[in-house]
Amino acid sequence: MKVKFVSVSVKFFVLVVSALLLLSLSISILSVARLDQEFAQYQSNKLRQGNAQLDMQSRIIRERVALWLESFTDLIKLKEQTDFDLAASALERQFDALQINYNVEALWLVSNELKPIVKSAPLSKQVLASMSRVSESYAPDYYLSCVQECRQLVSMPILNSHGEMAIVTMAISFVDVIYAINQALENQVAIVSFDQSQAATLAQAKIITSSATQLMSVLFRKNQPSDLLSEVKANGLQVEHQNSSYLINMLPLASSASQSFYMAQVDNVSSFTHKYQAYRTQFILSALAIFIILALLVHFVAGPFTKRLLVLADTLPLLARKEFEQFRAVKNSQSKMFPDEIDVLINATTDLSYELEQLNIEVTQKTKELENIAMYDLLTGLANRNMLNYQLCKQLKSAASHSHNVGILFLDLDDFKKVNDSHGHGQGDMLLVEAAKRINLSVGSADMVCRFGGDEFVILLENNTSYEKAQHVAKTIIKSFQQPIKINTAMFYVTSSIGIAMTDGKLIKASELVSHADIAMYEAKGNGGDQYFIYHGDMFKRLAYRVMIEGEVKQALAKGQFSLSLQPQLVAKTNKVHGFEALLRWQHPERGMVSPEDFIPILENSEHMIELGYWVIRRCFQLYAGMRDVGLSDVIIAINLSAAQFADVNLLGYLEGLLKEFDLNAESFELELTEQTLVKDMDKAIATMDALRLIGFSFAIDDFGTGYSSLVYLKRMPVDVIKIDKSFVFGMLDNDADFQIIMSTIAMVKNLGLIVIAEGVETQAQLRSLTENDCDLIQGYYFSKPIPEAEIFDFIRCDIVDGHWKVLANSNTVVN
Repeated sequence: MKVKFVSVSVKFFVLVVSALLLLSLSISILSVARLDQEFAQYQSNKLRQGNAQLDMQSRIIRERVALWLESFTDLIKLKEQTDFDLAASALERQFDALQINYNVEALWLVSNELKPIVKSAPLSKQVLASMSRVSESYAPDYYLSCVQECRQLVSMPILNSHGEMAIVTMAISFVDVIYAINQALENQVAIVSFDQSQAATLAQAKIITSSATQLMSVLFRKNQPSDLLSEVKANGLQVEHQNSSYLINMLPLASSASQSFYMAQVDNVSSFTHKYQAYRTQFILSALAIFIILALLVHFVAGPFTKRLLVLADTLPLLARKEFEQFRAVKNSQSKMFPDEIDVLINATTDLSYELEQLNIEVTQKTKELENIAMYDLLTGLANRNMLNYQLCKQLKSAASHSHNVGILFLDLDDFKKVNDSHGHGQGDMLLVEAAKRINLSVGSADMVCRFGGDEFVILLENNTSYEKAQHVAKTIIKSFQQPIKINTAMFYVTSSIGIAMTDGKLIKASELVSHADIAMYEAKGNGGDQYFIYHGDMFKRLAYRVMIEGEVKQALAKGQFSLSLQPQLVAKTNKVHGFEALLRWQHPERGMVSPEDFIPILENSEHMIELGYWVIRRCFQLYAGMRDVGLSDVIIAINLSAAQFADVNLLGYLEGLLKEFDLNAESFELELTEQTLVKDMDKAIATMDALRLIGFSFAIDDFGTGYSSLVYLKRMPVDVIKIDKSFVFGMLDNDADFQIIMSTIAMVKNLGLIVIAEGVETQAQLRSLTENDCDLIQGYYFSKPIPEAEIFDFIRCDIVDGHWKVLANSNTVVN
């Protein structure tokens, strides 16, 4: 979306004008409010004056009538009369004069019992009501009666010589009142009536009498149907007529069941209207004049500023294009006498151009250095992983177009970690540099050697290579490491494991090809190292199976699918139960019972093996606590430890915590290790074993004879028990070699003062031969298969007596 350009002068003008407009609007609102207040005050004054005039004029009429009646009774000497006959005849004679002088429309003279004596018109309810009030109170009564028209009723008592009372009532027209109010207030007055209705409007008014009937009629008829009487009565109404403005106010007089009567006051308020119009016109003209003057002022003042800013804005892109000289060549006018902010900005941008130019030179130099750092390994000088990704993607893209083959070798130095741990990282780095040189000398000129990370290297072979070329390079590299590498005075014998992966004309991502080579390398390393493997699909399947097994093991731990089975170990000559070996079992919900041989080798070096191992250890402690509770405590439980778990730094603390938690002795547990675990890092293994032996744990070497069986490490290791592997026991009676190995092992172990145990004993002949040759302990199916943990306590109660295996009386034959 394109943003519309608005100059600074326009923005400044809009800002100033907005401020002035806001100020003017505030003043205008205050002025209008003051005018409205004056008008409301004027309207209130008029209403108050109308009410006052109505009361005053009504009082004057009453006083005049009262004075006339008093004079009349004196003239006829009513107080000397015994009846009211003379008064009645005199009133009849004076009625015409009263009509002319006092606008009396009707006259009545009644007795105290309200019997008519003189009657110029029929007696109405209002008249009789007024007379009744006089009869009851002996005081004058004044009442405004509105039926068809409004008249003022004046009722006064008169007395004769006997004190008898008669009542004189006069109905006086309202014309004199209206005229008097008209003269006093200089406005027009009318008596109007409306039908009794909530929706009555001003246009429905009936004018009874008025000081200006024609004007009233026009003003009332000009109103809208929406001008309700109730609103006019509350707020008044302003009406325009013949260039004049009139204000109509309504004063309630009286009401009946069908009609309401009001006195309408009509005031000419043209002066207020003209004043308001004049003020508004003056305000608009003044605001317009101010806006024009400000526009011109802003234009002439801000114009030069904006022009200089636009010139600067046009030249600033030159800095972005790194055209610093051209930017400084553009001349922008500056004030010489009175520099302003624009001059400061121009000078600042000029200084900025010099700084940016210098910074650009430095950035260019640093960029070249960073490119080298980003693409090459600082230690070995070889290409790094970034360069590998770049070149490999480039080759794969070219190979896809020309159907060429792309191949890589993934190389890892075997047991390089031992060098770092034993000789330090400094010598480890020097060894990597020498290894990089040997690899570089072993490849072709078109091949690229990259340091992938740590002790891993990747060789990107020349384009359209073959398996033969890849294998030749791999053999050359392996051969180059046959000679030791000398670092200072130390000699290092290093081997390498290599994985080979080729595209075989298929479309494949760079990361996938590297992953294939990596998988093949680990296959080579897993098979002893110092060799190369070519990637094939089965390797990926094995990896996928391992990942699946690891995931299922994690779930199995969470869902409690693992359990232990305990296989008894007996003293060969006495059948005394020495202890039990804890064997792991996995009850898979779909595959049933999974053999440890199917998942333990896969998990051997994974983090899941450590978690699973700690579960096994804890379960063994729980089971031993249960055995103690059923009376079997003079036994041991042998626990197998994986290499990863034995190397875990948390092992010692975990075992100490369990001993405290279950209140057990470490002497009740034997930790079994394989020969491979012990010889991988002998010094560290001995240190760990010594720390555990201080607590009280004993150690056994499992599967003795299948690995590195050597007196050298056997003499150094603080072990207590040697377990002869069952593969030798199976064939000892049929194969003389196996028999000799077992006999020599027993003799050697006994000479070292250690305990020897034979695994896999299944026949009485095997038992007799091992017993006769001083084998200490026996374990195998001959006595018992591994017992599930759920059945172990029943087994102890039923098959063990006084710590011994049940035997037939007077016989050495074992009960099965």
